[in-house]
Amino acid sequence: MTVSARSPHVVRDPVQQPGGALPARVPRPGGTLQDASSECDDRQMTSVGKALELLAAFRGTIPELGVSELARRAGMPKSTAFRLLGDLERAGFVARSGAKYRLGLSLFELGSRVGFCRPHGLRDVAIHDLSELHINTGLTAHLAILEGTDVVYVEKVHAGNPVRLVTVPGARLPASCTGLGKAMLAFSDGATVRAVVEAGLPRRTRNSITEPGRFVRELRRVREAGVAYDREEGTLGLTCVAAPVIVEGRVVAAISASGPPHGTSWPRIESHVRHAASGVSRAYALNVSQVS
Repeated sequence: MTVSARSPHVVRDPVQQPGGALPARVPRPGGTLQDASSECDDRQMTSVGKALELLAAFRGTIPELGVSELARRAGMPKSTAFRLLGDLERAGFVARSGAKYRLGLSLFELGSRVGFCRPHGLRDVAIHDLSELHINTGLTAHLAILEGTDVVYVEKVHAGNPVRLVTVPGARLPASCTGLGKAMLAFSDGATVRAVVEAGLPRRTRNSITEPGRFVRELRRVREAGVAYDREEGTLGLTCVAAPVIVEGRVVAAISASGPPHGTSWPRIESHVRHAASGVSRAYALNVSQVS
């Protein structure tokens, strides 16, 4: 069943929406330990806090970093970073490759236990429809969730696009610059939208929407249409159409197809994206009900 243009497919959700509240002392993605709790003074941060800052410093597209760069990103002396990296290496949270460090297998093991990555979770049940979207369109298909002011990519089925995509599972981009982000924000509450606008709308390309009033109007159009377009707003040479996955009145994810702006029948692609979002909603509800 395809999704109505004005009424995205809605199903009952017996599980918690991804991206819920984090414990007080754990930093939200993109933030710092200093932001996580008023009890944690940045001049007296614990060793645990500093180690978490080092792990957070690996965010980005560079897989291996030297101790000097990690120390700079984490805002600590190089000697402290070196000592803590040794502890993290012994625990398997980082691995050493010559003079550089990369994230270790222990983090992969823990990350695989995140709710939407577990069996019957969002990622597991979405892969069929995501693969079908890729096969039917020949484009790169994405599944993402909204976390704060960013989208976090959960799964990707890659196509040979001539434009290099920086999206990989676990990567994040500003929500305002992506079709996925706009699809989710259009069906989010006012507080969520305000947080994105007040944080500032970044300009990644000349097509990025950076004026708050225009961005809010864009979200209204998305809500009315049921799909969102990214017309080279995040990456020049790349267009994206996305549809939200709505569960019991809440947006829990979005599905998209991305490809070159020219030579592509985007109305046809839009239809396939709607169908994929509807399929993910049905599969998610069915799988959760079978294991509950």
